[in-house]
Parts: sequence; C-alpha cells; structure tokens
Amino acid sequence: MYRRLLGAVNGRLLLSDLPIKLGPAWREYVNQPQTEAEVQAIRRSIVRGQPFGGSDWTAKVTRQMGLEHTFRPRGRPAKAATQNKPQ
Repeated sequence: MYRRLLGAVNGRLLLSDLPIKLGPAWREYVNQPQTEAEVQAIRRSIVRGQPFGGSDWTAKVTRQMGLEHTFRPRGRPAKAATQNKPQ
C-alpha cells in the first residue's frame, strides 16, 4: 500500500485500480494486531495446508480442491478394540 499512497510516480503507474474504494479507517483496520485465535488459525492453515478464510468459503474451496484430508486427524486411525482377543 505504501507504493500506492507514497511511492514514486513510475512505481504507482505499475498498479491497477483497486476493485473497491478503501474506507477512511482502512489503514487503522489493517494495522491492528491479530488476536491469538487468528494467529492459531493462520498457523494451522499453513501447517496442515488448509484453506484459510470464512467458513462458507473454506468449505467450498475444500470441496473444489479435494482438501478434505487436511481437516482429518493426522496418522493412521486407532485400531478398534476387539472383544475376542486371543490369549
């Protein structure tokens, strides 16, 4: 955003127009630190390869990209306990 607001003219010429108008409090909004829950969600997304975003968007992208496995627990499933164990 620096280049768009304060950069050199030839640098600003490289940028296309924004798809939406930024609100007056935009800079303050994007400079707020993330909450601990947001940081954990981002880390989980990176480590597990999960899509990161709102729940509807995440579900849609997960189906489209075949990423259901990124939401299942890691490793092999535990063996079911059997009642007739040999002794």
